[in-house]
Amino acid sequence: MTLTQFHLMVNHLPIFGMIVLFFLLAYAVIFKKEKLIRIYFWYIAATALLTIPVFLTGDPSSEYLKSVFPGVNNDLIENHETFGYISLIVILVLGVSGLAALRFFKNKESLPSWFKYSYLVLALISALAISWTGKTGGEIRHTEITSVNSVIK
Repeated sequence: MTLTQFHLMVNHLPIFGMIVLFFLLAYAVIFKKEKLIRIYFWYIAATALLTIPVFLTGDPSSEYLKSVFPGVNNDLIENHETFGYISLIVILVLGVSGLAALRFFKNKESLPSWFKYSYLVLALISALAISWTGKTGGEIRHTEITSVNSVIK
């Protein structure tokens, strides 16, 4: 298996993971399910770890793509790399802050409301960022995505 194949295979895990975890976390926060919130913090940290190999295999994948398809649009690749970097940072901040909260509030019965809602907003930003990163990655080789975008505009 090449790094490009690995990148294409694994990149969906953090995207769908963050989307699903955002909605599960929102449910847990709204209905005050403290045990679930703490469990989802662990799952979000695991999802954040999954973004690291996806990010690290992105550059070799783009180099491979450029060598195999010389006419590939460099602007689309650069756009995808930029959003990939932003997504990585946001998701890592989310994962680390969740683990820090578990440690810091370990002896408390419940997490402070301000933290839970702030964390939920950051989780939404993470889910949106990584979804957009996936969209920009799809545009590189899936011309049907870019043609739909031009029809919508």
